[in-house]
Amino acid sequence: MWSLLRKDAMTVWQQVELQDRLVHYREIFQGKRLPRYKLARLFHVNFDESKSIEELMNIHEHYHPKFKEWLKEKQELKIEEVEKEVFSKNKEDEIKENNYLKLKVVLLNKILFACEFCENMCHANRAEGKIGVCGVDGKAYVSSAFIHMGEESPIVPSGTIFFYGCTMHCQFCQNFDISHEFNLDRYKGKDTSAVDLARMYYSLVKQNARNINFVGGDPTPNMHVIVESFLDAQVNVPMLWNSNMYLTETSMKILSDIFDIWLPDMKYSNNDCAAKYSKAPKYWDAIQRNMKMIEERGSGEYVIRHLVMPEHTKCCSIPILDWVNENLKTPLVNIMAQYHPDYKILRGQFPEINRRPKTSEMYEVRKHADDIGLYWKSVS
Repeated sequence: MWSLLRKDAMTVWQQVELQDRLVHYREIFQGKRLPRYKLARLFHVNFDESKSIEELMNIHEHYHPKFKEWLKEKQELKIEEVEKEVFSKNKEDEIKENNYLKLKVVLLNKILFACEFCENMCHANRAEGKIGVCGVDGKAYVSSAFIHMGEESPIVPSGTIFFYGCTMHCQFCQNFDISHEFNLDRYKGKDTSAVDLARMYYSLVKQNARNINFVGGDPTPNMHVIVESFLDAQVNVPMLWNSNMYLTETSMKILSDIFDIWLPDMKYSNNDCAAKYSKAPKYWDAIQRNMKMIEERGSGEYVIRHLVMPEHTKCCSIPILDWVNENLKTPLVNIMAQYHPDYKILRGQFPEINRRPKTSEMYEVRKHADDIGLYWKSVS
C-alpha cells in the first residue's frame, strides 16, 4: 500500500547519487548488512562501571577505531555467524555485561547527573528529576509513534517516534506543542522505558517500517534511553537520528558510530541568527563539528535538511550550501520550502520573518545549489 502512496520511494533508488551515497542504509533494510547497534553489543570491551566519566570516555575512545574496523569485517555477515565467533572467545553473559554498547549506556547515565547532552550544557541533575533547558527530566516521554509517509523519498515508510522536549527554542517552531509548550506534570508516570521503546521498534517494523526514526522535539534529551533500548532491540532495520544536531562533542562521540543514517537539520550559517531566532549560542560551531563527525566517525550517510527562511538567503541559506559543498564528501540536501509563521511569530515577535519564503528566494537558493553541483532534487 505504501508504495502506491509514495511511488518515488521506489523510483528514487534508480538515481546514481542515491545508490552511491546511501549504500550502507539501503543494504540494511534489504537484509544484506547488519545494523550497527547489533554489532556494538557484540563487540567485547572490558570496563569498570565505577570509573569516572573521563576514564570511561578514554576507554571508549580507545575502542572506537577498533570497533570501526570490526564493523567493516562483520557487517555483511549473518548475525548468527558473528555470535558464534564472539561466543567462542567469551561467554555470552560476559559479552552481555561488557560490550561497546553497554559502555555507551553507562556513560550517558553518568552524564545525566550533570547533563551535557546538548550545547546548552545546563548541568541539570536530570537523573534525579531536575528539568533541563530541554524541558524534560531524566525520563523519556513519547508523544507518538507511527509510520510516517511524509519524509524524504529514500526514508519512507519511516517508523517515526516523536519525543517531547527540545534542545533549541526556535521562535517559529511548528511542533511547539511537543517541543516547548507542554505540561510535563501531565506525563509524569507515563514515561517510556528502554524496553518499551524496543517493543515499539518491533511493532513499527511489523507495519513495514524501513527504518526507526528518532525525532521530536529533538531526540537528544532522550539519548540515554534510546541507546539503552538497543540492548534489547531485535529489529534488522537502520537506526536513523533525526535532529537539530545541537549536541556536544561528547554526545556525538557516543552516538556517531551506532547510527546507520542521519537527518541533520542545518538552519543557520552563523551564531547570531541562531541565537536570535532559536536561542542556540555557538550553534554554527557545533553544527560544523558534528556534521564532520558523521563522516569521520560514523556511517557518513545522511540527508541534510535546510529550511529556507524569509530574508535569510544571503546570511544563512547560500553560505550553508557553500560550506556543505566545500567541507563534506557526499552530501544530499533537502532544500525545504515548508517554513511558515508559527508559534511566537504569530504572537507578534520577529515580524521580519512573519511570512512564507518568496518564490524568488526559493529559486535563488535552489539555483545556487545547481550552480555549485549539489545533489538536492532527488530528496527535496
